[in-house]
Amino acid sequence: MILAGAMLSLGGCEAGNDNQSAEERGPAITVAVAVAGAGSAPADCGKLPDFVPLYADARIETCVSGPAGEPHRESGTLVYTTGATPEAIIAWYRDKAALDGLVPALATPTLFSAHDGGKRSTMAVVETARGVTKVTLNWGRDI
Repeated sequence: MILAGAMLSLGGCEAGNDNQSAEERGPAITVAVAVAGAGSAPADCGKLPDFVPLYADARIETCVSGPAGEPHRESGTLVYTTGATPEAIIAWYRDKAALDGLVPALATPTLFSAHDGGKRSTMAVVETARGVTKVTLNWGRDI
């Protein structure tokens, strides 16, 4: 529960990705997840905010979202795997953030984060596990 709450404070799955093609969004998958303090709630990973894209071959393992720890804010965390390299994923998220008007905050070979003054934020962390790249994507936004 504490881990889920901490993950939720970083980023949530709600608004549509109407300005992206199906390939840019990745798969539209609904996953039932446990959200801290909310019991079991559906998280529609096909309706992520437009600044939270999924890589084309994303295979979602976890998707949680909900209200963040402050009023009028929501956040979420997705974990997915992909066949792309960690370097390709970080470069892709860097390019997507620039297109969405987000300013880079942190960048390493395994992490990229960006924001737009606190109204929207995103962070991708990558690691190689069992021959695939695992991506943990956190996001947050004002609502």
